[in-house]
Amino acid sequence: MSRIAFPVKYFENNLVFSADGSVSAYYEIYPFHYDYRSMDDQLSLHGNLEAFYWNINLDTHALVVPEYQNLDEIEESLKEQLVEPLVEVGQQHIRASMDHLSGKNLIRYRFFIGVKLKDTQVKGLPILKEFLYLLKDFKRYLLDRSGTDAPEIFVEEIQAAMSKEEFVYTRLNGFLNVRRVSSADLEWLIRRGFYRGIKEVPRRHHWKPQAIPVNQDKHGKKTVRPGRDILTLTEGKFDDSHGRQLVVEQHVDGKWKKGYMAFLTISHIPDKANFPGIEWLYCLQKLSFPVEASVRTESIEYNKALAQVVNKKKELKAEDEHAIESGEDTSYHIVNSRQEALELENNLRTDKFPLLTTSAVLCVYADSEQELNLRIQLVKDLYSDMMIQIEVPYGDQWRGFNEFIPGAKRYITDYIHYMEPAAVAASMIGATRQLGDGKGYLIGMSHNIPVFFQHDRGPKDKRLSTTASAAFIGSLGAGKSLGANLLAYQALLSGSKVLIFDPKDERGHWPEYLPELRDITRIVTLRASMEDRGKLDPLMGAKTPSERAASAETAKRILQFLARASDGTYEAIVIGKAVDYALETASPSMMQVLQILRDGLDTVPEKKRDSIEEMIDVLSYLAHSGQGQLLFGDGTQEAIDLSQPLTILQIEDLQLPEESQTDFGRMGIALLMAISDFSRRFSNQSSDHFKMVVFDESWRLAKVREGRAILEELVRTGRSKNAAIYLISQNAKDLLGEEIRSNLGCRFVFRCRDQQEAEAACRILGIEVNEENIDKIRNLPTGTCLMSDLEKRVNEVEIRVLEERLFRAFDTRPGAKIKEREESEEEREFVIHRTTRKAIVP
Repeated sequence: MSRIAFPVKYFENNLVFSADGSVSAYYEIYPFHYDYRSMDDQLSLHGNLEAFYWNINLDTHALVVPEYQNLDEIEESLKEQLVEPLVEVGQQHIRASMDHLSGKNLIRYRFFIGVKLKDTQVKGLPILKEFLYLLKDFKRYLLDRSGTDAPEIFVEEIQAAMSKEEFVYTRLNGFLNVRRVSSADLEWLIRRGFYRGIKEVPRRHHWKPQAIPVNQDKHGKKTVRPGRDILTLTEGKFDDSHGRQLVVEQHVDGKWKKGYMAFLTISHIPDKANFPGIEWLYCLQKLSFPVEASVRTESIEYNKALAQVVNKKKELKAEDEHAIESGEDTSYHIVNSRQEALELENNLRTDKFPLLTTSAVLCVYADSEQELNLRIQLVKDLYSDMMIQIEVPYGDQWRGFNEFIPGAKRYITDYIHYMEPAAVAASMIGATRQLGDGKGYLIGMSHNIPVFFQHDRGPKDKRLSTTASAAFIGSLGAGKSLGANLLAYQALLSGSKVLIFDPKDERGHWPEYLPELRDITRIVTLRASMEDRGKLDPLMGAKTPSERAASAETAKRILQFLARASDGTYEAIVIGKAVDYALETASPSMMQVLQILRDGLDTVPEKKRDSIEEMIDVLSYLAHSGQGQLLFGDGTQEAIDLSQPLTILQIEDLQLPEESQTDFGRMGIALLMAISDFSRRFSNQSSDHFKMVVFDESWRLAKVREGRAILEELVRTGRSKNAAIYLISQNAKDLLGEEIRSNLGCRFVFRCRDQQEAEAACRILGIEVNEENIDKIRNLPTGTCLMSDLEKRVNEVEIRVLEERLFRAFDTRPGAKIKEREESEEEREFVIHRTTRKAIVP
């Protein structure tokens, strides 16, 4: 094994002091989504990276590092949120998710960029002090080289490095969205390499390398001596005798375990590859196993780069002339190289960009040699499709290992490429396929990546501070209701309160199929019958002063609308006074308002009496017929109880007019006004509990002005009320209003067969309306959707309901329940038959 001294002498905050005297600053790049973005967006993202590499003019070290997702932490966090009486079934649901993910490589990619600071020299001191500083620096150099003393760092150097880092950080944030790494990040980045192929590195809490003040003069100038404890990060036994792989052995969980790793180099990248299309680091995320990458660049400024290219041209020309003088044909390699050099010279003279000496090393690892070899071949196959050549250099494996350590230098020098900033930027470091919240309940898989969903993250995340509302769009049978039902059930497990408007009676069977919901569910039917009278009476059930005031306004609007009394008219004033008077009684109701109007006829001016009598007759007729009975209680009925965690509101045969119809369906619109008040009352409950209102068939509401007003109000105010509105609709066009669309957190688009619907779905997702995306949406498999999460990342998700009992309960396909009942009857007959046979057979 090659002898390589540990390259890191000390690190503090995000600064790494290397053994060779250099100092580097490391940052983590906030990931950004890349799939399903328009070409203009992709070119813009590429332009930011290109500008960084063009302007930084310093050595850089980019790292792509997979981090394992800790299932145990996710499981424990979810179990802590479970509430009675759903703890037992909640644990069963969580366990099913964990079992489903067990054995899979569950990782998320993190991206880091290191920038080597210019040589740190203390300037601006008086001549004598600067001479003394140089003398101390020379003394330190002798001690470091002789090995007779521990390395030392002058405090002036640390302060100068911090000053330079501040400039780099400001400059870097002009191109990329980054944060400074912490000492804990650097400790993890260094130590994790020694556990590849074995397990995720055990974390050390609040650990940082020791630094001992050695001396201090009267001016307060100090010298820091880093301790040797930094070497405790380098644990394990290594074997590189295989030549093309590295084996590490660690003592883990009471026994020795081996990990196998191989370091691959990129030996050829096409010079004229098209972008988008050659994202040579981003493509690694297509693989189902983790792969690390280390990319180092050194910048050659324009004048030096041009000089080097011109000299190379002369060298190639001399070789060409020598071949001609020898009577031999010029080799293809020389001819091609001369052409490439000429093109590069022309490009340099035109664009005046710097050249970057670039090397890229990949790391593949596994827990067995056979698995490692399989993964190496898969990486080679992936890159061969992009015309990129991969080598596994013999004898350089230990060097490759050290290249991944922050603050190290380039050790493998045989595979250096002279690249333009645009070619390096084409790696698209920072682009991610990650989707969802990273924690919460498992709702599905995005390719090989699990998607976790946390219902109330939007309002609680200080960085986001957005709404938790969501939309589920798709054709009949595409899976939208299944997805929404799964999320609603998971919200119940964690103590949320859920209200579902169920116009098709697709959830009334839940207490039967899911016994755990039996005691916490209230199913309210809203039919045109006496037994349901007054259930939507806005004046009944209001308790707090704010609720009573809001319910009074709703009652006035409903009565005015049904009576066709415009604002400001005498009829509207009479209605308003009657409602206000009724509200002061012990048990206000809409029927009481009608009685107050009758009792007050004697006080009405003669010329208005006929119109008021006609208005009372109309309202009385509506109050005793059809669905109007739902709005007019007499005070003896019980208001809908919202205290249960789950309330399912079933509205049968709700007739709503089209936008152009002014009279037909007025009662349906009046019912919408009452539903608005009911939903508002539900959302305004204590903000201690997260609340979710699910509107199934929301297109019915969205097609009339009053319905849209309900949706817009609830979506807009949801964040401040710790509530979310889930809209389920077949029609994407209905949700294109800016007020609704801009206040949606997540969007789930399932299959949309219609061309226009698919185009509208693209706009809801925020992706480009192009032929590729439209075809994708029109041909999505059942149960698979395109999801736009809170960060506006878009990708495919296959919704997975892992428990058969939940799937049966949530299945809304026509005839599914009848089929299940028939199957249950067959099972019972089979059991009875089998039991009878056992009884009669000796």
